[in-house]
Amino acid sequence: MQQRFHLIALAVLSTCGLAQAQQGEPASKLERVEVTGSMIKRLDSETPAPVSVISRKMIERSGATSLDELLRMDSSTGTGSLNDMDTGNGFATGTASIGLRGMGSAATLTLINGRRLAPAAVVDPNSGQSTVFNVNSIPVSAIERVEILKDGASSLYGSDAMAGVVNIILRKDYRGQLVSLNAQQSLLDGLFKTATGSAMLGFGNLDSDGFNLFGGIDVYKRDGVMIAEAPDRVRQDLFGPLFGRLTTDSTSAYPGNLYTYNAGKSGSFRAMMPGCAPENQLPTSATNAVPVCKFNADAAGIQYTGDQTRKAGFLRGSLALGKDTILSAELLASRVESAYAEASTSRTEALTQWGDAKGNAVLFNGLALPGSHPDNPTRLATVAKPVVMKVGSNSYSFTKPTVLGLRYRFADIPSASSSVADNLRFVLSATTLVAGWDVDTGFLHHIQKNQRIGEGRLSLSGLNKALETGSYRFGGSNSAEAIAGIARNTLDEGRSVTSSLDARGSRELGELAGGAMMLGLGGELRRETFSVEADPLMAKGDIIGRGIGEAQGSRNVAAAYAELQLPLVKNLETQVALRGEHYSDFGSAVTGKLGAKYKLMDGLALRGTHATGFRAPSLSQIAKSAVFAFSTVQDKQLCPVKSTGNDDCERRISSVNQSNPNLQPEKSKSYTLGLLFEPAKGAELVLDAWYFDRKGEVDRLTAQQVIDRESEFSDSVIRFASDVPGKPGQITQVLRKFRNLAQSKTGGIDFESSFRWSASEGNDFKIKFSGSRMLTRKRQAEEGQPVIETLGFYGVPRVKSKVSLDWDRGPWSLTLTSNYAGSFRSHSATGSCQAELVEAKREDLCTMAAWVTGDLAMVYRGFNGLKLSATLRNFTGAKPPFDPTEGDTGFDSTYSNPYGRYLSVTASYEF
Repeated sequence: MQQRFHLIALAVLSTCGLAQAQQGEPASKLERVEVTGSMIKRLDSETPAPVSVISRKMIERSGATSLDELLRMDSSTGTGSLNDMDTGNGFATGTASIGLRGMGSAATLTLINGRRLAPAAVVDPNSGQSTVFNVNSIPVSAIERVEILKDGASSLYGSDAMAGVVNIILRKDYRGQLVSLNAQQSLLDGLFKTATGSAMLGFGNLDSDGFNLFGGIDVYKRDGVMIAEAPDRVRQDLFGPLFGRLTTDSTSAYPGNLYTYNAGKSGSFRAMMPGCAPENQLPTSATNAVPVCKFNADAAGIQYTGDQTRKAGFLRGSLALGKDTILSAELLASRVESAYAEASTSRTEALTQWGDAKGNAVLFNGLALPGSHPDNPTRLATVAKPVVMKVGSNSYSFTKPTVLGLRYRFADIPSASSSVADNLRFVLSATTLVAGWDVDTGFLHHIQKNQRIGEGRLSLSGLNKALETGSYRFGGSNSAEAIAGIARNTLDEGRSVTSSLDARGSRELGELAGGAMMLGLGGELRRETFSVEADPLMAKGDIIGRGIGEAQGSRNVAAAYAELQLPLVKNLETQVALRGEHYSDFGSAVTGKLGAKYKLMDGLALRGTHATGFRAPSLSQIAKSAVFAFSTVQDKQLCPVKSTGNDDCERRISSVNQSNPNLQPEKSKSYTLGLLFEPAKGAELVLDAWYFDRKGEVDRLTAQQVIDRESEFSDSVIRFASDVPGKPGQITQVLRKFRNLAQSKTGGIDFESSFRWSASEGNDFKIKFSGSRMLTRKRQAEEGQPVIETLGFYGVPRVKSKVSLDWDRGPWSLTLTSNYAGSFRSHSATGSCQAELVEAKREDLCTMAAWVTGDLAMVYRGFNGLKLSATLRNFTGAKPPFDPTEGDTGFDSTYSNPYGRYLSVTASYEF
């Protein structure tokens, strides 16, 4: 039935186009603008589909210095997106992306001026290796406005638009000179500093001079902040006692601790290495007073946010070729450098498992000092003169050199991670009028490069050699040569390229009862290539315990699309859209959209849409890829019931994401129904209900799920050969192939109301209330599995909203805003409250509190060409809600931040 609808709609559109070609009627002379969600220019900015706009004025008043920060202020963004605040997202270091409707970044398409971006050149197993668009590459100073289309619109824009579209509109015809400086920091202690500078220069009037040329530069710097610098920003009074954060508790210390060694299994404590500082000699546990050397890894390696610098330049030129033709070229280049602190690398006597790029398991059987090693105290032991180690009331005597396990912190090897993301985007486009058609055509070439640098990584071959020869002294003084023998710096490199040629046009077909009938036709040819290569040493498996991300693939995409506006009766606007796409790597897909807006009376209208969508599997999911991460699992065969002392109850193993060339696209249906109401002059009310049904979601089973169903996925659970008859060997690796697994359904209501009034001449006020109320978010992991309601559980608050009051009087502007992010449970719908909270009888903390903050923005334009503005965010100093799942940072950076009272000051001068 759905296919029949597509064919009928296509026939109608083709017939209309043929009829108009025969009539040759002139185009309308009315001034129209293009709005995201339709390729047909229009007079009315309110389309059948809900679109919210973040204007340049709103951007300036927000105090946001990055696009990521700005978009997270919108109520429709949230779960499933990446940010770059604390750890750099591991595999996707320095990448920030946006997800709409709680459906994640993979279902959200990001555009610049209505054309696609190349995806970030990263493969991140934590986000399902999906296509993500790095919004860090776009400088805020170049943005004119942002339009967010909040319904599924794959029929116009292609795959990745299942949850909606974020269309970033850049400035197009600037004239003049502009210099702007911004500085931000916390008022509490001066932390979280950022500094931004931008400059623009433009000249030429397109209407009178026939050309316009402008360009600009944008520079941004952010200072990293360690948790230890301001621990109380995230309720250290709770995290310290409950989760031991910022406590000296790691037995992988410097200069280390000796343990018995049993071929990679956890051993028993034997002695501290000489030289442990007295303040680090702490009780083994709460019930065991025997001292052991400990280390505070949190203070050394956990941070709220990392250092980051961004540099960007943009250039745009437009040339009028006659009355109706404009030729434009735009160039955008940027570099984002991010750096994140890490605690020094540590190793224990226990087994470490990981994999190489070929899928082979690689093992390090624990840090063990041979009996001949100069740092092994038993090396001189003899029967005549044994070595005795006293641990509490126990004494251990060694009559010969013995292998000992070691828990050790390589404190003399600095460890850190960083990334460099380069972005180069070129667009050549032309608009013209041809035989009544309003035509827009363009060529796009966009390159994203990413480098991920790891410092202080341990080499398997180097460390084994050092243990054998004694060249590296544990706890002693080491030469640069000795350190270089075991430590390596790694470099992973990625490259993503998108090139496309597109053409689209629209025109009137004639008059119907409700107005002009409009037709839009378009097509696109696109080439996508994607490559991520791991450091050669990591690909060989020579870097101990580090995940690997590699992927390589390319494809061609061809698309044709059409849109028809049919005002069949007075006050009725309808929208019919159809898109067909062919992907060279999996086949074809057809999507459609129906929309309508009906004006019931002056000031009152109804609108609604229905759309079918699809998302093509990303190249890293469908093409060649090898991505190795880590999972902690319970081996149900070797540990049927969890117990202490059994390593198989909590074994850390290599978890391998495998691509699947047989993947099918995800499919979706979306529905919106809205009310537009203007009860009085200056008053507006907009309500939009929305519902999304997504099927065949590409995902993987968790490593634990694969193990629990080992009989079904026997070839996906890799074990060592067993040395005990009838007993399976230990798990070394789990293979997790991408599959079309999940189904999700989500729905809710967006609301926006505003009222403008003037108290007197030049004394204007506006109050606005906006937000989103999610009503359901159901998820089914696999066909046949139960449908789970996830609303109100981790990462899925019911409500996000804000209330703002604007006051404009002469050169002064003032905005007061209240922001609200609702509460939710701190665990998943299928999980349970954190064991630490239950044990402490603090189940009240299993619900994360709502986060309510207030912002105050002020702008003064009283000086000629000079504009001064200041924004005080979170002026009440509200702390982020206590998040027990974020044991490192302590807050959910999707919804909150630890900045406290945060001042942003900007001065710009235009001349």
